[in-house]
Amino acid sequence: MKARNWLMGWKRSHGIQWVEEPEDCAAGRPSGPERMRRGVSAAGAWFGERLAGLRLAAAARYRALWSRPISLAMIQMRVGRTPSPGILLVPQDLRTADPVRADEIMAGVNVFAGRIVTAADPFAAEAPTPEWAEALASFGWLRHLRAAGTPEAAETGRRLILAYLDRGDIGRPADEAPAIAAERIRAWLAASGLLLAGGDGLFYRRFSRALWRQVRMLEARYRGVPPGAERLSVLTALVGASLCLEGEARLLAWAAKRLDQELGRQILADGGHVSRDPGVLVPLVLDLLPLRQLFSARNETPPAAILTAVDRLMPMIRFFQLGDGSLARFNGMGPTVIDQVATALVYDDSRGVASPSATHSGYERLGAGETVVIIDAGAPPAPAYASAAHAGCLALELSSARQLIVMNCGAPAIHRAAWRDEARKTAAHSTVTVADRSSATVLRSGGALIAGPRGVTARRSGLALATAHDGYGPRLGIVHARNLRLSETGDRLHGEDVVDGPDCPYVARFHLHPVIQPIPTESARSILLRLPNGEAWQFSASVPVAVEESIALAMPEGPRRSLQLAVAVASSAETPRLVWQFQRFARITRSSDEPPLEPELPL
Repeated sequence: MKARNWLMGWKRSHGIQWVEEPEDCAAGRPSGPERMRRGVSAAGAWFGERLAGLRLAAAARYRALWSRPISLAMIQMRVGRTPSPGILLVPQDLRTADPVRADEIMAGVNVFAGRIVTAADPFAAEAPTPEWAEALASFGWLRHLRAAGTPEAAETGRRLILAYLDRGDIGRPADEAPAIAAERIRAWLAASGLLLAGGDGLFYRRFSRALWRQVRMLEARYRGVPPGAERLSVLTALVGASLCLEGEARLLAWAAKRLDQELGRQILADGGHVSRDPGVLVPLVLDLLPLRQLFSARNETPPAAILTAVDRLMPMIRFFQLGDGSLARFNGMGPTVIDQVATALVYDDSRGVASPSATHSGYERLGAGETVVIIDAGAPPAPAYASAAHAGCLALELSSARQLIVMNCGAPAIHRAAWRDEARKTAAHSTVTVADRSSATVLRSGGALIAGPRGVTARRSGLALATAHDGYGPRLGIVHARNLRLSETGDRLHGEDVVDGPDCPYVARFHLHPVIQPIPTESARSILLRLPNGEAWQFSASVPVAVEESIALAMPEGPRRSLQLAVAVASSAETPRLVWQFQRFARITRSSDEPPLEPELPL
């Protein structure tokens, strides 16, 4: 007891909080040997979670101590003696741009992260949301000015960069994410051709000096970057800068070596990322492809991992694609930028069909006809890489032709602070929730998922898949199994959820895309689903089905209202097996006087 109290006090003093959830099912507690066995298991899980949290806190403090080492470059920056290096190369920016957005920026209309701020100098305006401020500071919008390519666009870019520099580019806030600084360096280098073509010598010197300073600051902060995709983003920016600026041979050797190591550590054998987040893949490919061109232009040999990583990432992007072109919303995946996915796949030399299994990443894919089903059938990533991981084991997403039917709520790109914790819970995924709790434990202060399913099995035979996980085992003694079978024509998806263990209530949820319209039928156990293209699917289950409110968080325009199919079972002892099915029907003809379906406005 004293040890527990000490740990709890240490936790509070260091700002560590865990998601607290009920320990027992509402249906009652087990007794005798079963209670003793579960008590020992729960105690072990409790200490394991606390130990993982302490390790993450210690690692974060260690990184913070070494994130800003004193160096000659730092001293030069403080005394104002910074060089003005020449810009040798202009890297290619593969992300698509829109000249119309350039007209808005030139007119002082700054539209970022779903918010509009009208100001000639947006850096002097008050940011409406943190996401808006991040989008502005990353300078990713420079690509729109570059796409316009007019003298007016170039002048606007120079004016806004000078406004940014006048506010002090050395003493940027310490809490600015290194990934934002990395994106800014990439954006400045990619737009340097446009910006410098009509600029004078004074602007060139200020611009190149500011680039040098930010590269030095990012290099100094690298040790404080947590493991994961952010570290890859920082390293790709440093390697690109060292290839584009003169006199950076030392930085090139240092950053290229570490990028090679991180790619080997973070990219799995099947092409997935160690965090299990599909959203990492496309931006990483779009950052690595220009590096290969820069190495060739400088007559330098790129690290082998850069070449092999791109070849492994491409098939995995195809694996996660659903019928509408979006990537499945698992483990931190937010809105899909469809044009970026299409751009990345243009460079796929193999142009192969997606593999049905990604065993290293822990995902399975069923596809027949125009139907695609993607299932999360893997254990959570290691806590160091689980800052965005979700408690969505055995969740699925379903699409028919170009229409997404069943989805997970996904990770929000806008209003993250308000929705992030809710989005990571099991209830936000199309899977089974037992006793109204999540199958994994999230460390709120650091955002890491520190405990969850460890015994996850997946066995497939053609279009049949049998999966199970023990995420509810340590505290509830529950094992959840989900069996799926897709017909050869893709017209029917048969599912079966089994909750094995002590008596507990559970709910199987299927979150619908906002444009899907559920229509009640004569039977309480079936719901008709109407798609915008007139196609109809029927969902039926062995117990009554309810239509409840939900929310689609991973939408480009922001969170949108949606609905979900909820199949609730009050007692797993009485109903341990839940059978359900999605079946395609013929198209529904719409009457002439019926108004067309319109999507809900964003929240």
